[in-house]
Amino acid sequence: MTALRERLAVPGRADLPFDFTRPESATPLPLVVYVHGGGWITGDLTMFAEEAVWAAGNGLAAACVSYRLAPLHTFPAAVADIQAFVRHARTDADRLGVDRGRIIVVGNSAGGYLAAMAGLCATDFGTGGPAERADAVVSLSGISDIRDPEMTAEPIAMSFVEQFLGGPYAALPESYTQASPVTHVGPGAPPFLVVHGDDDEIVPVQQSRHLVERLREAGASVDYHELPGEGHAYTLPAWLGIREMVLEFVRSR
Repeated sequence: MTALRERLAVPGRADLPFDFTRPESATPLPLVVYVHGGGWITGDLTMFAEEAVWAAGNGLAAACVSYRLAPLHTFPAAVADIQAFVRHARTDADRLGVDRGRIIVVGNSAGGYLAAMAGLCATDFGTGGPAERADAVVSLSGISDIRDPEMTAEPIAMSFVEQFLGGPYAALPESYTQASPVTHVGPGAPPFLVVHGDDDEIVPVQQSRHLVERLREAGASVDYHELPGEGHAYTLPAWLGIREMVLEFVRSR
């Protein structure tokens, strides 16, 4: 097993640390990129550490990545950071021993949102050029559309959204539109695995239903699981089931 911490140097930004692990293998492995949640304002790359070890134990390469947090760094900073990592992983695939055509971004909550943006946005928010998009996406309880504050989230989540965007919807409608994953759905969207609890008290399940509907309209491959009785923080049995869903999804890419 190889495990290391490196720093991704991004021009004009502070270096972003990431943890990387992979089993010994002579062939390039699919790379699972784990993006933590925390409402864009808290959390760090260690939140998925156990999942990365589990993934590596099941024959996958895994990276736990970091991104700049709000309110100090507002949209599109966090999106640009995840895009930068996908670009780095593809460029440095030979050294890392990963398959540059099988980069799957996985995230929960705010991380699910960032994973969706990494798969859908054609423009790199950091460079202004074409984005190196993820080859597949796993969104767990992610926000997909913040254009309508009435349906976006419960009040606690709306406070996170406003910090992430740098102001209320009324003041920044164009930014809220640009920051909504559903507005980036189009032909060529990558395969998605979407999971959401139907009793989510922070991000309404309608957010994932809406994303799935838009993806299917665009002809994308979507595997959707709506978990009865699950809230925003999954129970242990549900999480163990999600692990297996992710593993099956990644292996099928």
